Amino acid sequence: MVIPNYTNLRNKINMRYFTAEEIKQKNRLEITEVLKGCAGKNIKYNFGIKVFKKYAEIASLTSNANILDLGTASGEFMKQLHNSGYNNLFAHDIDTYLPDEVKKIVKEYKISDLSMDKNPWPDNFFDVITAWCVLPHLENPFHCARELNRVLKHGGIFMFTTPHLLSKPSIDFFLEHKYFAGYRPSNNHIALLPLSVLEKTIFRGFELMGIEHLVTPKVNRGIKGKLRKFLLYLARYNNKLRSFLEKRWAYNICYIIRKV
Repeated sequence: MVIPNYTNLRNKINMRYFTAEEIKQKNRLEITEVLKGCAGKNIKYNFGIKVFKKYAEIASLTSNANILDLGTASGEFMKQLHNSGYNNLFAHDIDTYLPDEVKKIVKEYKISDLSMDKNPWPDNFFDVITAWCVLPHLENPFHCARELNRVLKHGGIFMFTTPHLLSKPSIDFFLEHKYFAGYRPSNNHIALLPLSVLEKTIFRGFELMGIEHLVTPKVNRGIKGKLRKFLLYLARYNNKLRSFLEKRWAYNICYIIRKV
């Protein structure tokens, strides 16, 4: 569970959908302006780094592990990893967005289209790959997952997030508007990935290590929000209740899978 301090965050990012060709050509300036300063909720609220550290400890990961961050944008997660003592950091995106100061801490930064291209690293290379709300943006997340399985070492870990479609706020929004909040007509999420689809596709060649939920401060708004905050506070010592509440109110869901 994450109930973070969010007083100094950038403005909300909301980008409309573009094809890969539009991203790299006629809309490149618009997209670069957004992504060079972009860090999604998983990173802003320190959810990604907390999940990473938890499962790195479970897997006995060392500071010299090869770590790849997909869709790294401004590289905020790279900085969090670097500040946590990890040395072999690799970054990827569909175009060049990484600031010069972050490039200094990254061993390699490569560009490709995850939906279509072969992943630009060799077989059995990475110990961990992260994708913080990247797969929902892809036209072919299933091709991407097969390539990630190839470049991960045996026992390597893939951590990724998607919008939590089955949370109560998500279902309530869907019933009112007839589409999911994370898949508004104005944003660029296009791949719906419920667990039943993941189990048939993305999880192939992997075993599930765990599931984590990002609870954002938005659920604390209003009178009902204060009650939810109080219940989450009470549940901090009750793992079963905490897990139930997180699953009910989470904004994003994180899957942690290991290559078998």
